[in-house]
Amino acid sequence: MRKYMIVAMVAILATGCAQDEQTPSEDEVEEVNAVQHENTPLKPSAMAEIINVNQDVIGEANFYQDSQGKTVVHTKVEGLEPAGFHGFHIHEKGICEANGADGPFTTAGGHYSPEDVSHDHHAGDMPSLYVNEDGTAQATFMMDRFGAEELIDANVSVMIHEGADNFANIPDRYQSSESDAPGADEETKKAGDAGDRIGCGVVVVPE
Repeated sequence: MRKYMIVAMVAILATGCAQDEQTPSEDEVEEVNAVQHENTPLKPSAMAEIINVNQDVIGEANFYQDSQGKTVVHTKVEGLEPAGFHGFHIHEKGICEANGADGPFTTAGGHYSPEDVSHDHHAGDMPSLYVNEDGTAQATFMMDRFGAEELIDANVSVMIHEGADNFANIPDRYQSSESDAPGADEETKKAGDAGDRIGCGVVVVPE
């Protein structure tokens, strides 16, 4: 019996070693996560290094342009206030000044919206980031509202907000104190009430 037990243990150890040797690195895992379509390249077509209000680098967003007109966005950040959802958008200006006169990163302007429509129909409206208890957040999704090269040409930025984005999803049964009409007021329609700007990164061509 002991002979069979020893053989089994050796087999298990050998299998474990083989699995360890094949375990992908963190960079490889990120590349796999980023590629959501067989026609999406591994190298990003655009990227943004994201800083916080103290001008510390907290992560980055990468944009992968596929051959069918869609863009895969892969974002990974840390050092955010836990936990919950944070508004995440493309803003119209590629100027991330943490000491902006009107507040952190206000120099980036409003949401990127070439067609001048309301929230959540802005081209730059993206899914919210969920921040874990340890302050980290990671997301990968595909969008067809913008292209990677378009973002570079438009000189825009990526923005993270302190609060959740309601995407102007306010039912008519609610009445704003700032409007005679029920439902969402103009401020909500414009930006989703996501609060202050806590992270910003200019979209550029990757080095």
